[in-house]
Amino acid sequence: MRNPVTKQEKSIAMASSYLLFMFLGAVTAVEVLRPRGVPLSKRQFYEENRPFTCLDGSGTIAFDRVNDDYCDCKDGSDEPGTAACPNGSFHCTNAGFRPGFIPSSRINDGICDCCDTTDEYNSGATCQNTCRELGRKERESLQMLAEVAKEGFLLKQQLIHEAKRGLDEKQSKVTELQLSKRASEDAVEALRLVKEAAEKPEKEAKDRHLKAWEEQQAVIRAEKDNTKMAEAFLRLDVDADGLVSAVELQAHTELDPDADGMFTEEEAQGLLGGVETVDTAAFESIWSSIKEKYLSEPQTDIPAPVDPPTPEETTEPAPDNDSEQYPDEEVPEEYEDEDPDDEDDEDQDEEDDKIPPTAPPTETTEEDEQALPPYEEGTQSLIDVAQKARDEFDEAERALRAVDDQIKGLEKEISLDFGPSFEFAYLYGQCYDLTTSEYIYRLCPFNRVSQKPKFGGSETNLGSWGSWSGSEDNVYSQKKYDHGTGCWQGPNRSTTVKLTCGKETVVISVSEPSRCEYLMEFTTPAVCQEPPSLDANHDHTEL
Repeated sequence: MRNPVTKQEKSIAMASSYLLFMFLGAVTAVEVLRPRGVPLSKRQFYEENRPFTCLDGSGTIAFDRVNDDYCDCKDGSDEPGTAACPNGSFHCTNAGFRPGFIPSSRINDGICDCCDTTDEYNSGATCQNTCRELGRKERESLQMLAEVAKEGFLLKQQLIHEAKRGLDEKQSKVTELQLSKRASEDAVEALRLVKEAAEKPEKEAKDRHLKAWEEQQAVIRAEKDNTKMAEAFLRLDVDADGLVSAVELQAHTELDPDADGMFTEEEAQGLLGGVETVDTAAFESIWSSIKEKYLSEPQTDIPAPVDPPTPEETTEPAPDNDSEQYPDEEVPEEYEDEDPDDEDDEDQDEEDDKIPPTAPPTETTEEDEQALPPYEEGTQSLIDVAQKARDEFDEAERALRAVDDQIKGLEKEISLDFGPSFEFAYLYGQCYDLTTSEYIYRLCPFNRVSQKPKFGGSETNLGSWGSWSGSEDNVYSQKKYDHGTGCWQGPNRSTTVKLTCGKETVVISVSEPSRCEYLMEFTTPAVCQEPPSLDANHDHTEL
């Protein structure tokens, strides 16, 4: 199956055919007599010995009225060699170059339009016949294009051959990998069973170890809590009578239930279970409700309770704020004198100073409590066996994923549209750069198009590979890349890549004909067509 031919390729093909018969002498130049301005293809309509019928059928006139400088036919076909008809056309024979047409209005206007000067036959203009020189230059240009097309087509045949061989290899590789995948799946499943069998006794042994450690920690915590409770009772029992009273509890304002700054005796009794004092046994029942708030040292900003003043002292003016009557550090001398238990209090203070702090015992720290001890030898052995089984299972799973990824990658590549003969397959996974004065453009044919500032900066996506978008008769002549980086207050960028025949695979130009829409020209041998064969019976060149 041959690709449809583009206009450029038609031009190259025509040039190849033209050059072949020109150089090999397969052309015989014959001058055919006909009225001035008439192409050889229409010679049969202009017979001297019979009336002329307008080519549009609008009328018939005597033949001597053809080229009489008067327009008789509506289509201007009776005046092919004069400027009489505004809609007429003049045929330039241009022997040695390409024939062509010009509007009749340019005949004898003093400007040479035909390279053979035939349009200025009666104007007096000085014209030179440049057809041979133009023909020579065109033949050189067309010869170069023909050479490129010929070499490009040979390269294309190589690309097709290599692509088909590569496709066969990839399909064989997929089959091989699918067999390997099934074997890997079986291995993974077997190792899963080994892992699960090893993990069961491991879990049981670790659970036993953890349970024993948690029970040990619970004992340690209970011992610490009991020690702290005993110390708290001693500190709260200020008068050392073996009881903690509501008044003694009030010294620890951090225990105030409503935290309103007024720890009343009623609130303290509430904490004690509604009684005024509790002994050690009863204190144990209320300890759980106060231990989170309890501080070993009472807060100093709230005064400790004092005995009520004597009647004689009530006559003294009371301060505005009863709560600040006596700072903790300053107790009135009269109270010191009236307290008969001063010496006992001092002795008690000395005993209080000897009470150890509430910090946990030095032999067991919080860190020791949190650290799980090393496993026993039997448990560690089970852990090692299970870990080995896990490692082997994980490695087998990774190998299976790698095989699966390979299969998906190859299947994706095989499924892509690389042209009717896989001639574009060699572009897969490749990228081609074009550097301009400002940017570096990169085309990855089956991935994306990007633009990066030449002197530093972030890359901009100009579109991701979408589909072939050429014309219906040559869909593989153009590619479309969509959904690029969005323009500021505009659409997402997109790029159209036009493919032309060339010996080399290279980006030759980039432009932005519309905002955010880019046009890239890309040469590749993959679009080169087979040159036409030599036809020695080619039509005679018209003169």
